[in-house]
Amino acid sequence: MTPHEETSKVTSVASGRPGRLRTMQAVVLDPKPQLATVRRPRPAEGEVLVKVRLCAVSRSDLDLVRGRRSFRNHPYILGHEFVGEVVEATTEGGASWVGRRVIAYLNPPCNRCLPCRDGRSWLCETGLSHAMGMGSVDGAMSEWVAVPESSLVEVPEGVDDEEAVFAHPLASALEAAGWVDGAPPQRVLVVGDGNMGLLTTLVLHAAGHTVSVLGRHPSRRELLWRSGISFSGVTRPGEQGNELSGSKVTAESYSLVVDCSGHRSGFELAVNAVRPRGRIVLMSRYSEDDGFDLRFLTEREIDLVGVKGGRLDRSLDYLQRKRIDILPLVDATYPLLDGLAALERAATRGSLKVLIRPSAQGGVA
Repeated sequence: MTPHEETSKVTSVASGRPGRLRTMQAVVLDPKPQLATVRRPRPAEGEVLVKVRLCAVSRSDLDLVRGRRSFRNHPYILGHEFVGEVVEATTEGGASWVGRRVIAYLNPPCNRCLPCRDGRSWLCETGLSHAMGMGSVDGAMSEWVAVPESSLVEVPEGVDDEEAVFAHPLASALEAAGWVDGAPPQRVLVVGDGNMGLLTTLVLHAAGHTVSVLGRHPSRRELLWRSGISFSGVTRPGEQGNELSGSKVTAESYSLVVDCSGHRSGFELAVNAVRPRGRIVLMSRYSEDDGFDLRFLTEREIDLVGVKGGRLDRSLDYLQRKRIDILPLVDATYPLLDGLAALERAATRGSLKVLIRPSAQGGVA
C-alpha cells in the first residue's frame, strides 16, 4: 500500500477537529484483486481528502488486473474515474474545496513542462509517476481517497454522479472528434464498440457527422440504430459469423477512422478503411508485442494521431449541456463490498460501463 504517513496532523476544515486514524474498505491489487480493509488515507500538505460517491471500472483498471500494464508497487488501490465530495483539506487554499463535488485528473500537473503550460496536463511526464490508481498512488475504488488540490475539477450543478464518472473517457472522445477536418457532416468510421467506441460515436454523431461503427457485439445494433448510426458486425480472425468482408471495408474509404478496438485486428480494419491521405485516430493502447507494419503511413500518406486524454472541465461542460444521453452506457452499479464482482462484470465480453458505489449496502442496480 502507499498510504500517507499516519503521523501527519490533518485538520478537518469542515469541523475544525483533528482527523482520526480510521479504516476503510477498498479494492486492492495484490497482485490479484481483492477486497481489503485498509487505513483511511491522511492527506499530505497540498492534498484534500475526498469521500468517494461513485467510481467506474476503467479499461486501465482491467488492463492492470490482467497484467497488460505494469505497475511499480503493490498492494495498491485501483480506480481513477470517480466523483466525490471534499471533506478535509490541509491548506487555506484547499479549504475552499471542502463541501464541493469533484472529479480529478489522473495525475497532478507539474505546471512547468510544455504539456502543462499548453493546458494538457494528462501528458505531463512528471505527473505520470504519481498517476492515481496506477501503482504508485492509491486510487479511488474505496470509501476515501487523498487527491492533490491541483488535480481537482468541480462538478457543476445539473451533472449527476452517474454522468460525472464518464468525464475521463468523454474528454478523450471530444479530443478525437476535434481531429475531423471540415464542417459536418463528414463520413467517419469508428472501429470498436466498447465503452470508448460507443462514447466517441455518440460525440461524433452529436456534432453532425455521419458515423458508422464496426464492432463485435450485435447487441449494440439497436442502441446505435435508435440514433441513426449504422452498425456492422465483425469478428476476430478465426471466429465465425463475420458480417463484413475485408474487401467491403477497403471499398468504404473514410477520411477519418477512429480505432477504439484495443486489438491488432481492429487496427488492421482501420488501416483498410481509411482513404489515401486520410487520418487514423488511435485511442487503443497496444503493447510492444503487437508488432505492426507501419509502411502504409508513407505509402498512402496517412496521418496517425494518438489520443490519450483531454480536458475534464470541457467534458463536464458537455455533460451539463446534455449533448448526448450517456446513461444507457451504464451496464450495472455494484456496492463496494461487491467490488470483485464488479471487476468480473466489467471484464465480461459485451459489458458496458460498470460502476461501484461505496455507500451502497448490497445488490446490483
